[in-house]
Amino acid sequence: MQSLNFCKNIDLLSIDKDMPPLSLELVLDIDSCSHLQKRFDFIEVSNVILSANIKKISTDCWELKGNLVAQITHKCVVTCKPVKEKLEINLEERYVLQTDCESMIAEIDIGAPNVEVLETNILDINEFIAQIIGVESESFPKLHSASETHFFESNDKKENPFAKLAFLKK
Repeated sequence: MQSLNFCKNIDLLSIDKDMPPLSLELVLDIDSCSHLQKRFDFIEVSNVILSANIKKISTDCWELKGNLVAQITHKCVVTCKPVKEKLEINLEERYVLQTDCESMIAEIDIGAPNVEVLETNILDINEFIAQIIGVESESFPKLHSASETHFFESNDKKENPFAKLAFLKK
């Protein structure tokens, strides 16, 4: 499996319809994991593995199918203690190269989910991985042992949930 740093680009025009799909088996290296850790303010990012195939499915349109696995650790939103999360994401993305002629892309509904219109023929695999991890990771990680209610202003001040609304009404 190829180790990947944050400089991997694929020229989609090099993938032809008559060719077998381009197979990607990539593992992010330590520097790339560190980059993701800083970008998303994670405690740790490791074991990021992309296994996918890219094939051309029509004129100026390619399909990526596969999966992405990653181990991330982020801070609990209540206690700030580490919360581990294992991502196992099935991927099915379509990429359509933007053209001036709309009839060229009539076969693909560019407004559909999992369809991305590209301005250039270059697919930045690193940004693709970063966006998938950023979207699929837990937005508000919370330990199971963390309390259900938490007041961020003061731990001993319990306020009526409508107190701010009552204050604005005055």
